[in-house]
Amino acid sequence: MNGKLPIAMGLLTRRGLLSAALVAATGLRSTTAEAQPAVSADTEAFLDSVGVCGHFARTNGVYPERFEQILPELEALGIRHLRDEGLINARDRRNSAVFQRLRQIVAANIRLTIICYDDLNPYVSTPLDRLADFYDWCDGGIELFEGSNEPVLTKDPQNAPRRSAQHQAALYQTIRSTPRLNALGVVAPSYIQTNIPLAQNLEEMCDFGNIHPYAGMEHPETTGPGELSKFVTASAPIAPRRPILATEIGYHTSLKTKSFHFPVTEGIKARYMPRMLLWCFASGIRRSYIYEMVSSFADDDTNPETSFGLLRYDLSRTPAYEAVRALLSLCKARRQTAPAERRVDFIQNDLQRVSLRLTRPDGALLVPVWLAIRGWQWPAGIENPPAERSAAFSVTGAHSQIIAHRFHDDGSVTQQVIAQEEGQYRLPTSDQLTVLEVF
Repeated sequence: MNGKLPIAMGLLTRRGLLSAALVAATGLRSTTAEAQPAVSADTEAFLDSVGVCGHFARTNGVYPERFEQILPELEALGIRHLRDEGLINARDRRNSAVFQRLRQIVAANIRLTIICYDDLNPYVSTPLDRLADFYDWCDGGIELFEGSNEPVLTKDPQNAPRRSAQHQAALYQTIRSTPRLNALGVVAPSYIQTNIPLAQNLEEMCDFGNIHPYAGMEHPETTGPGELSKFVTASAPIAPRRPILATEIGYHTSLKTKSFHFPVTEGIKARYMPRMLLWCFASGIRRSYIYEMVSSFADDDTNPETSFGLLRYDLSRTPAYEAVRALLSLCKARRQTAPAERRVDFIQNDLQRVSLRLTRPDGALLVPVWLAIRGWQWPAGIENPPAERSAAFSVTGAHSQIIAHRFHDDGSVTQQVIAQEEGQYRLPTSDQLTVLEVF
């Protein structure tokens, strides 16, 4: 994403979603991923896997102009990582407004991933000899420097891949040769679509691979054109054997768009967003950055750029904001409970059920569980009502209570204490996320 208004239909290729056009053109139906074995991890690892994109480094637009109102919402969201742009000019100093904003974000215990644009970008480029200044003026709050955002190689396939690789090599060398920067991670550029096969192998010039796996109107676990693993596989030759970051991922709700990046409703966005973050984590994506914190432009049902935000352009919260905030808050909650080895096992198999086991620092066990099925029919524009299937499960390990936290399409979360029945427990599983809290 470049945060700009669409230029022309023929250029709307930024989000890896021409495959979605195949759905409309061929009638191909997206299918559902089979449930995988439950992933076991701790909540701190999951919290570290979630980020959000912003444009606070710009000098105009909603992000700088309403920063004082956005920052509290960013803090309330509970995200620990922000991806922003490496925009710095010759006049910038430590006291420039851009760096005052970024330092306030860092002071809120949010760490930065900074995009370093190359000279293939027709609008901006990041001077690599200013990266040390950028780092210092952010009070050392940068943890990752990222290669250029969605470089276009197809316009000059003979030269652009080499120029892009040279920029990445220069970025990597700058970071590694600067003492106060050399412990930071370097992320590969985020090539997309037909640019991917033109890109060179950058494994020795990065610590992380980089994808933008937008699923369009598909559900997060689809095995159709927007399948997460297809993005990973396509980009694997660029940074083989490197862990992967999804530096942009998300959904828009501009229902009258003419682009091939198809929409969902606000309710479906709220249903899908927490599943998307958990699915990426379970699939081995090291970190996923939601695009974006605030919709960059005023509402326009034809323009996707006006509705990606967790906050609307007027800064009101979307249901997806509330859903993400609730999930992260639950991972940070604390109960009066003794540490114990706890485990939840579902008694019957369901190929569409996905679950994870996340251990919280207080000793509680969180088990996110959901049905990996679609909730949205496009282009019919039909929201499927939440599906429900009863599932029995057992719990091993000392525990006093089990609470089911059910996420709803309006962003709300309801709680229900689950009582034992004849030695087991029963839960109505749904394509709306439920998180079991066992303590």
